[in-house]
Amino acid sequence: MHKLYYLCVFSIGTLLLVSSGSVAALSDNIVISQVQLGSATSASHEYIELYNNSTEDTDITNWCLYYTSASSSLIGSKLVCFTADNDSVHLFLPTNAYLFLISNQLNSSMPGLGSDYIFSATLSGTAGHIRLIDSSGYEADKLGWGSTAASAEGLLPAKVPATGKVLGRKTIAAGLMQDTDINVDDFELINPRSSYQYGSIYEVQDMCSNLDGIQPKIPDGYISDGANNCIDPQIDLCLNITGVQESIPAIYKSNGSMCLLNLPAIKITELLPNAIGSDAGNEYIEVYNPTNESVDLVNYRLITKSDGREYLFPVNSILASGEYRAFSGDDIKFTLINTGSGVSLVSVDNQIIDETSDYDNPAEGESWSWFVDGWSYTVKPTPNQSNVLELPSSDIDELADALKPCASNQYRSEETGRCRLISNTSSQLVPCRVGQYRSEETNRCRSISSDANSYAPCDEGEVRNPETNRCKSTNAVLGASSLTACKAGQERNPATNRCRNISNIKKLDYAPEQVDGSSNSPIMLISIFTLGIIALAYAAWEWKVEINSLTRRLFGFIKSLYNH
Repeated sequence: MHKLYYLCVFSIGTLLLVSSGSVAALSDNIVISQVQLGSATSASHEYIELYNNSTEDTDITNWCLYYTSASSSLIGSKLVCFTADNDSVHLFLPTNAYLFLISNQLNSSMPGLGSDYIFSATLSGTAGHIRLIDSSGYEADKLGWGSTAASAEGLLPAKVPATGKVLGRKTIAAGLMQDTDINVDDFELINPRSSYQYGSIYEVQDMCSNLDGIQPKIPDGYISDGANNCIDPQIDLCLNITGVQESIPAIYKSNGSMCLLNLPAIKITELLPNAIGSDAGNEYIEVYNPTNESVDLVNYRLITKSDGREYLFPVNSILASGEYRAFSGDDIKFTLINTGSGVSLVSVDNQIIDETSDYDNPAEGESWSWFVDGWSYTVKPTPNQSNVLELPSSDIDELADALKPCASNQYRSEETGRCRLISNTSSQLVPCRVGQYRSEETNRCRSISSDANSYAPCDEGEVRNPETNRCKSTNAVLGASSLTACKAGQERNPATNRCRNISNIKKLDYAPEQVDGSSNSPIMLISIFTLGIIALAYAAWEWKVEINSLTRRLFGFIKSLYNH
């Protein structure tokens, strides 16, 4: 019975071999792929190449390479470690990517070669070991070479390369390197490549050092405490405000783990940087409150872009809803240079609320004013009022000559002279929602149900079209009872409700072909036939004694029949 068991095991193994092709040991980790112990010009021209033989990007943070002599079983001296700038950063080597290290001497001789790391030349040209140790102290890979390297993988070291040759790991297939843990089998002596890959390592910032695993971003339900730890947001929702804030204060809004002042969005609407006559006390900055509430300017400040200086508003500056207020140099001790600058309106917690476009050499008495289409000069300053666009006549003539005709779907703004899109152009219209239709008079979407009640009842013999809300004859409705019966040899088309000849309807003169889903793969048939031959041969060998005995008995029986 045990022979039958062995036969089954052998048969299954053979089938796997036939179906999967050649089998070789593969590493699920990073391996040493190539080593140069020295060149023809210098024994110190050394390099080590690593390769990610796994199917996933690998975290190599705090992995190290060590070298030790052939006779030593210790971990050896450190060549280089792969460390990041801080503990929250992790280094990753992508799958099927290389990591390249060269000696100081090789780097000096060939500065254009490039590398990921540099180490001090120390590799023996006759025998030694290189060990790759991961962050937990596990030996991910080891290469021993020379006849005296007794602790090499598999206790069989790789051969020492001749001058001009390097130790190279064998390749099984594209992107796959052999790793049987026997150095002499895994490595061969090859010529060095003309170039080597480096620069594949990338960094991942762990946003939550206090949580297990690497968190490239803060997980939902957490916030950062500012020290690279992720905490329950209920602990403190506003890390930038003194004290623990278990809820957002009334005058603030949340911005992740920070709380910013929730200020009304007022605007800068006009600058007069070059007043007629003396600028002192005549320059002004105008702000406007477009909101429905009064605004206290205590939480705002002005910054001039030319010098970055900050200016506070006067105490008790309340801007009513819809109010324009011009602040002069006497109110706030600012200076607007004539050559060119701009102004920003920011909150006391450094949010940019609004800012102007930069002006450039305005004429005396021209204000830099905001309009719907943007910022423009006007020769009619309007402090404490809405802006009025009025260009010098020479500028108007020059502008008219330079203007190109507007496109067919545009019109020219009377205020700025610029082309603007026609708002009711059909291509700009958003489709109406279900249950709505577009009014031909206003081009706006209207509710069908709300309008239906306002329409007069349809006349007798009419119904209301649910799409347009208009009355139409019931004779136009498909399927109406007034339809005339089709003639003999005709039938009614359900799509158009029209009569059509039955003879014109095409019929299929063949039946759908049935598809056989069975496989006749010759490779599978050959595999099964080969397996059968092998199984029979093995069975004959295992039962050779029984078969010989059975054969002798059979011949004896035939012989006895013949003698009788």
